[in-house]
Amino acid sequence: MKKATKPTSSHPQWVTKHKQSGTEIKKINGRYYLYAVTSRYDKSIGRAKKISLGILGSISETEGFIPSEKKSLREKAGKTYSGKEAFAVEYGYAFWLMALLEDANILPRLQTLFPDLWQFIVSMVYCRTAYQSPLKNVPFHLEHADICQQLGWEISLSDQKMSDFLFNLGTKEASIHAYLEPSKKNRTCVLVDATDIVSHSKNIPIVEKGYNARMDFSPQFVLLYLYDAATLQPLYYRIIPGNIREVTAMKNTIAASGIQQCIFIADKGFFSENNIASLEAAQLQYIIPLRRGNKHIAYNELKDIELGDNHFEYAKRHIFFTTPSPTAAGRTVCLYLDGMLKEQEKNDYLSRISSVPEYYDKEDFKNKVGRMGTLGIIHNTSMNAEDIYLEYKQRGDIEQFFDQLKNTLSASSSYMQREESLKGWMFINHISMEVIYKIYQMLKTTPLNKKQNLNHKYSIADTIAHMKTIKKIRFSQNEFIITETDKMTRILLDKLKISIT
Repeated sequence: MKKATKPTSSHPQWVTKHKQSGTEIKKINGRYYLYAVTSRYDKSIGRAKKISLGILGSISETEGFIPSEKKSLREKAGKTYSGKEAFAVEYGYAFWLMALLEDANILPRLQTLFPDLWQFIVSMVYCRTAYQSPLKNVPFHLEHADICQQLGWEISLSDQKMSDFLFNLGTKEASIHAYLEPSKKNRTCVLVDATDIVSHSKNIPIVEKGYNARMDFSPQFVLLYLYDAATLQPLYYRIIPGNIREVTAMKNTIAASGIQQCIFIADKGFFSENNIASLEAAQLQYIIPLRRGNKHIAYNELKDIELGDNHFEYAKRHIFFTTPSPTAAGRTVCLYLDGMLKEQEKNDYLSRISSVPEYYDKEDFKNKVGRMGTLGIIHNTSMNAEDIYLEYKQRGDIEQFFDQLKNTLSASSSYMQREESLKGWMFINHISMEVIYKIYQMLKTTPLNKKQNLNHKYSIADTIAHMKTIKKIRFSQNEFIITETDKMTRILLDKLKISIT
């Protein structure tokens, strides 16, 4: 009888050579760690059960076994630091960020394309994502963080040095474009409408007066973004003068990116006959919501709609829809009814009639009740009604994580006096968007329980805040300890399979 062979390890030999009796190797986020383990008999299962005793350290191909700083903390528990000065810096998020940038191939690309600037870029991305920091606060945050030490970057970043670095980065247009150029050109993308950013600079050519969401005529520039339609990953951006028409800029942005297919998804304020005509003249596909009461919406089609078969489930509620045929111009107007939303709106309006009768009355209620709970969307795509609805709703997700940076983006951009510095700042914010997207995806795809994912409980800011609770306490240049992780943070990090050592 042939003797069974013992299965070989899936880990490389340079990893397994560090395994000893009573230890276990784990691969987490592309990195290898060595844990102490033991076994105890468990009556409930009738056999021995493996028990983890904690991390011993990490394993690197170049450095070999690296003892865990948490293990060192336990060993130093009996040691006194009386009389020594202690300085605590943020460590947990900085450690995770470095690991993410490496695993996502962002760090190697920055090192290749920006050999003299990559450390500056990463340190700025750290400040933007950890604190949504405007430029003026960057030196303070770096002074109280471990990120520069992890980068091997010994620098005291003054306002002047930071300005010079930004200017230098903004001159590297070829490298910036090479970084932004999507590896896959045949993906479907969503072009989110322009974000206008007011600027008080008189020295930047792209700053021009133009109308914006505030309905004024301020000096501004405009930021356009391309996102992947399936994943919401930020792909490409372009800065344009504040007086250029959006539709023209959209077409040129798509051409500059090299992406072959793009769908423009707007908000409710975008629709007008002129805008639609301009999009069609530019041969752009679009999905545009209509304000209630728009003449293109056939509300008479709502009659008996809930008795038909045209419905789908979204967010645990059923959405009913109409399926009209496209017009000769290729336009289709889909009408949706959310019954739960309609009841909420009816109850809200009736409550307002009682509480503020000077603004709300029963006659107006009768005029509006037929449109409550509805959404009209005009589009010129070949997509079905359900996909159109989902694509539009997904636009809100894009805005959610872009809002993380939007306010301070405007604050720091407003007073920049050189176009190159502005371009450098926008590139740093793009890398920051990529990091925020990664956190967003982790929360959206990791189970919280059997029915929900982590994004039902934790926001992007919550996740970053938890990691920032892990500090490094320095006693001297080469003597420090890493603080223990509290229970709430440990629960979240365990679910995300994040190991901070």
